[in-house]
Amino acid sequence: MRQYRCTRNDLYQCDCPGRDDLRERQGHYIWARNEEEAWQIMAGRYPLETTAGFTVEPWEGGNVTVVEIKRDKDGNIINE
Repeated sequence: MRQYRCTRNDLYQCDCPGRDDLRERQGHYIWARNEEEAWQIMAGRYPLETTAGFTVEPWEGGNVTVVEIKRDKDGNIINE
């Protein structure tokens, strides 16, 4: 099994950055045996969107750094 990054094509019909740039889309990360199985899992989750389909790509992931951003009562970022 490997991990796939899947996106819902139906949500990106407008002229927006996510339409053509996968980095701008919200990804669904699915473990599956192959791309077809990942597509079928997405179809099960979003059956009304199968006509538009889904983009399925193998995903390697990477190093992720989680950063906490603190704000004051006025919403300004607090630099520590």
